[in-house]
Amino acid sequence: MSVQPRLKAPARRANIVAAALDAFASGGYGATGMGDIARLSGVTRAVLYDHFASKKALFLAVLEEQRATFLGFIAARITGEGSKSERMLATTDAVFRFAERYPNAWRMLFVNATHGDPDIDAAWNDVAVSLNHAVTRLLADDLRAGDIDPDGRRAALLVEMLIGALTRAVEWRRKHGGLTRAEAVDTAMDLLWSGLAATASYRTEPEATADPRPGNGS
Repeated sequence: MSVQPRLKAPARRANIVAAALDAFASGGYGATGMGDIARLSGVTRAVLYDHFASKKALFLAVLEEQRATFLGFIAARITGEGSKSERMLATTDAVFRFAERYPNAWRMLFVNATHGDPDIDAAWNDVAVSLNHAVTRLLADDLRAGDIDPDGRRAALLVEMLIGALTRAVEWRRKHGGLTRAEAVDTAMDLLWSGLAATASYRTEPEATADPRPGNGS
């Protein structure tokens, strides 16, 4: 019988994080034990604690990794080539695709808001705030073009509404179904693009009111 090669520490840590993501997303923080994660990742509890000193430390590491994954997934769409309307369409589609491709990451970031531990709840809220700040930074040039200070409260509220509307739309589709991703994106754009096109930051360009979807341009 062949002996499986011993994983190096980085690969073993990656396995632990992946197993923890599955466990936390499906069972929640309170109901998930370190023994569950050790079993899912194929290591002993001792090895698990070599990598993470506590369940709290492991959860926070997983949460931060998913935050980085989400930002990496949408950043290129926000700051990429194309008009504002085209980038908005690409970003909206990317948010829906992220939820499809990484459902457990989606649940950790946007669904499981209470965890039965005040420190973890506070950390989750901090991650939500940091996502708002990061997206605001990505939109900074567009905001400045419309005389909106990226560091101001108006910008923070605008981004909060964008993120909130998109995440609720994704959750509705996940729960109820009945729409393809393209249909859901199209519906979201009906609301979001109309609202954004009315703000100062999007009135500054001639293409501002042009809908990027085929057959919908002005």
